[in-house]
Amino acid sequence: MNRFTRVFPIIASLLGAASFVACTDEATAPSVPQFAEVGVATSTVTPCKLQPAAFTSALIGPEGGVLRAGKNVFTVPAGALNTRVFITMKLARDNSNHVIFLPDGLVFNRDHLPHLLMSYQDCLVTRGARPSVAYVNNDLGTFEPTPSYVDPVDQTVEGQLSHFSDYVLLSTYAVVY
Repeated sequence: MNRFTRVFPIIASLLGAASFVACTDEATAPSVPQFAEVGVATSTVTPCKLQPAAFTSALIGPEGGVLRAGKNVFTVPAGALNTRVFITMKLARDNSNHVIFLPDGLVFNRDHLPHLLMSYQDCLVTRGARPSVAYVNNDLGTFEPTPSYVDPVDQTVEGQLSHFSDYVLLSTYAVVY
């Protein structure tokens, strides 16, 4: 074996490392790793301490209004409804934050969508999880997350609702391969 074939892999490795270091610009290099979105997001109903049942109803019209059940607040802005509607908000006695609205199927003006503020103070939201408000079907099997805003200081998440049905607090975990 000649000397060139023994030294070449070492020289190639050193040149490769040198070119990698030379191409790195410290001014633009991120301080933390930037990962591409490679995996999928999975959502699960967030487990909570047993939530006591709560129930409230009110007649809400074009002027808007507010309902509270447990630590959850439902705000209907002015213009969301064209007529007065008797609205019921129920918090299910459950180990999840599960809110049921009636009348089922009520649709709101899309220019003035109501908001559901849900507390996750008594729920298991692990580090790195992103809580969200989500529509759920009757058997808690199909989820549709709503546009949601998370306030980690108050431990609340606020979601926009376009229609009435059941809503739950979800935790979304990013899965990267």
